[in-house]
Amino acid sequence: MSKIFEYIKKYDILILLVFGFLIYFPSLFYDILSYDDLPYIINNEYLNGQLSVRFIDFFIPKFIRDDIYTPLTFLVYWSIIKIFGINAFAFHFVNVLFYILSSVALFYLLKKLISNYSLAFFATILYILHPCHIECTAWISAMGYNIAGLFFYLSFLYFILGFDENKNINYIYSVIFYILAIFSQPIAVTLPAILVLWAYCFRRERLKESIKYICAYIPFLFIYIFLFKKTVSNSRFHDLFEYNFLEKISFLGQYVFNSFIPINLCPIQPIPSLFSILYFIIFIIILFLFRKNIIFLFFASYWFISILPYSNIFFPTAIPVADRYLLLSSISSCVLISYISFYIFNKFKDKMLVKYISFFFFLMIYLISYFIYLPVWKEYLALWNYSYRINPTDVNIKQYYSKCLILFERYDEAIILADEIIKDKPDLFDGYEIKILALMKKNALKDAIDVCFIVKNIMPNNYMNYLYLFDIYAMQEEYDKASKYLEYGYMTINKNNLYKNERKYLLAKRYLTISYVNADIDKFIENLKIISNDFNLFDDNCEFSKILGEKKYRYREEICLNYLKKYNTQYSVYVINLLSCLYMKETYKEDAQKVMRSLLKEMNKAQNFISKGDNNSAEHIYLSIILKNKYMYEAYCNLGILYLRTNRQIEAKKIFDKVLEINPNDEQIKQILVSLGENTKNE
Repeated sequence: MSKIFEYIKKYDILILLVFGFLIYFPSLFYDILSYDDLPYIINNEYLNGQLSVRFIDFFIPKFIRDDIYTPLTFLVYWSIIKIFGINAFAFHFVNVLFYILSSVALFYLLKKLISNYSLAFFATILYILHPCHIECTAWISAMGYNIAGLFFYLSFLYFILGFDENKNINYIYSVIFYILAIFSQPIAVTLPAILVLWAYCFRRERLKESIKYICAYIPFLFIYIFLFKKTVSNSRFHDLFEYNFLEKISFLGQYVFNSFIPINLCPIQPIPSLFSILYFIIFIIILFLFRKNIIFLFFASYWFISILPYSNIFFPTAIPVADRYLLLSSISSCVLISYISFYIFNKFKDKMLVKYISFFFFLMIYLISYFIYLPVWKEYLALWNYSYRINPTDVNIKQYYSKCLILFERYDEAIILADEIIKDKPDLFDGYEIKILALMKKNALKDAIDVCFIVKNIMPNNYMNYLYLFDIYAMQEEYDKASKYLEYGYMTINKNNLYKNERKYLLAKRYLTISYVNADIDKFIENLKIISNDFNLFDDNCEFSKILGEKKYRYREEICLNYLKKYNTQYSVYVINLLSCLYMKETYKEDAQKVMRSLLKEMNKAQNFISKGDNNSAEHIYLSIILKNKYMYEAYCNLGILYLRTNRQIEAKKIFDKVLEINPNDEQIKQILVSLGENTKNE
C-alpha cells in the first residue's frame, strides 16, 4: 500500500482534480431546480440584470433577498449571469469547480494537520465522494457552502502556516480568507473556535500565543453576526421553529449517522427517533474512550463545533437536518474512517480479507450511495419522487411531492395524493389546499369550490380558504363574489391577529387584481406599495414614488411610462395595469369599472373564439378593446400573436411596435420583432 501512495504522490493534485470532475460530471447537465434556485437566483431582479446593481449593494442587509445574508455567494451568482446569462450548465460548472478546488485545499490542510500523507489523501478521496456533499454540489442554491468551504480550508491552512513559520503575512491571508468564507455562508463562523481547539490539541505549549492571533478574527465575526441578524430580523419570510431537548439531541444523532454512514438522503426534515439519539450517545462514548488520542479528540470535537450553527441547540432553524450542513463537519468522519481503516490495515497484515475490507468498506458504501443519490438532484420532480418512494407514508413528503406534481402538470396524481393526506389528517388544511390548486389548474372550478366549502365548514377561520375562493370566482369573472370572499379573508386575518408579513403580501396581491378589475387607482397604488416593499418601488430615491402625491392623469401617465422605459422587472406588469386603470378612469369617469369589466369579459370571449378557430371574430374583439383602452397590453400581445399565426407579418409588426411604445424593455417582444425583421428581409 505504501508503494501505491509513493506513486500517487507524483500526481496527487491531478488525481484529485480529475477524480472530482469525473464524479460530478453528470451534474453539469442538470436542471435549474424550482426549489430555491428560482426565487433566490433566476427571478431575482438584482441578479438577472433587470435592475442595475453596484458592488457595495451586495453587502447591504435586506438587499438581494431579505431572509438570508450571503453577499459573496450572490456576487458569484451575479457574475455568472453577467458572463454566461441564465445558463444551467454554467451554474453547475462553477459549483463543481468550487467543490473540486475546496477538496484540493482540504488535502493541503489535512497534510498539515495530521502529518500523514496516505491518511490525508484517502480522507480527501472520501470527502470528494461523500454522498452528503451531493446536495451542495448538484444543487445551484447550495453553491455558497462550497465557496465557504474553499475559503474556510484556506484560512485554516494559512493560520497554521503563519503560526509554524512565524510569518505575519500568512495571518493576514488567513483573516482575508475567513472574511470571504463567512460572507459566503454562515457555516464558516465556527473557525475561531476550531483554531482554539487546534492550538489546544497540537500546540498546547503556545496556547496563549495562539489565542492572541485568533482574536484578530473576532471583530469580523461580530460584524457578520450583526449584519446577518439585521437581515433576518427584517425578513418577511424567515420563520424560526422551537424544538424540545430530545428533538435537538435526535437531530444531532441524525447528523452523526449521516456523517459516517450516509445511506439516507435528507432533502426533507427527518422524524426524530430514539435511534438518532442512540447514534449521538455512541458518538459521545467513543469520544470519551479515545480522549487521549489527539487525532480522535481533535476531529470528534471539531465535528461538534462545526455543526453548532445548524444544530438547533442555540439557533433554531427552519430545517433541522439537511445534507449540505455536513460539508465542513464531514471532514471529521472522513479522517476518522481513514484513521481506523489504516489502523486495521496495518494490524491485520497477514489476514488479507480483513485487511482489504477495512480499507474499502466505507469507500464502497460511499460509491454505492453516490450512484443512487446523484440522479436524485437532476430535477425537482426526481428529488421528491425519490423521497416519496423511500417513505410513502410520510405526510410532509406527500405534501411536497404533490405540489411538485402540480408544477409538472400531473394534476390527477396530485389529487390522489391530496386525498390520501386528507384521509390521514382531515384537520390539516394542506391536503385540501393541494386538491384545490390541482382542480384550479385543471380548470375544474366547480369541484374546487365544493372543496373550499367543505373546508369552510370544518375550518371557518382559515383565511387561505377564503383567498382561494376569491381566486376561483375571479377566474370565473364573478368579481362581486370574489370581492366578498376577499373581505372575509381580510376579516379572518384581523380577527385572529394574523395580518402581518407574508399574509399581508398575499392579501395585497389579490387586492391588486380586484383594484384592476374595478379601475380603482388609489387602492391599486396602495397595494402595489405593499407587494413591492422588498424592491423599494416607492422609495424616496425612486422616481416612481412621485405618483403617490400626484393626482393629475397626465403626470401619473408620464411617471408610469418613464418607469417602463428605464426598468424591466416583475413589477412592470403592475405598472402597465396601473396605466390601464388611469386611462379608464380618465376616459370613462364613473363608468370606468363597468367598462373595464366588460373589456375583460370581451378578452375571454376572444380567447374562446380562437380556441374554436374563429380568428376573424377574435381579431374584431381585440381591435375593439384597443380602441376603448389604448393601454390594454394583453389585447395588443394577443392580437399580435394572432397575426403571426395567420401569417400576417406586416400587421403583427405594427402591433408589436405599439407594444414596445408602452413597454420598451419587453425582451420577448423585442425578439419577436427581430425575427419578423429577418423574415421580411428574406422575403
